[in-house]
Amino acid sequence: MKVEMTFNNAAVSSNGYTITDIYQTIKKAFIGSGLKCCSEDDTLSFEDGGGEKDYANMWKLILSLLRSPWFIKCASSCVFVDDDDSEEDVLSQAWKVQKQLA
Repeated sequence: MKVEMTFNNAAVSSNGYTITDIYQTIKKAFIGSGLKCCSEDDTLSFEDGGGEKDYANMWKLILSLLRSPWFIKCASSCVFVDDDDSEEDVLSQAWKVQKQLA
């Protein structure tokens, strides 16, 4: 399983961030939870490391990002890819997470 994210460079800049800062922030959280960074070019991707808590940790971090206004403003996509290669567009569902915060 993995999660793949892309960002809108214009939105990143207009919100006062750099793509390097965003990548570093997200990488620190995912790698700190035992997940592996498998791409950090145009797409920032993380995959499980085979640990029994990887699924739970990945979703905890995804939900945390979806609660973060800066992520919603800057992300172009956020897709969860399961072990059977099925994909879930989690960014399109961010409104559900945001609604729970209200």
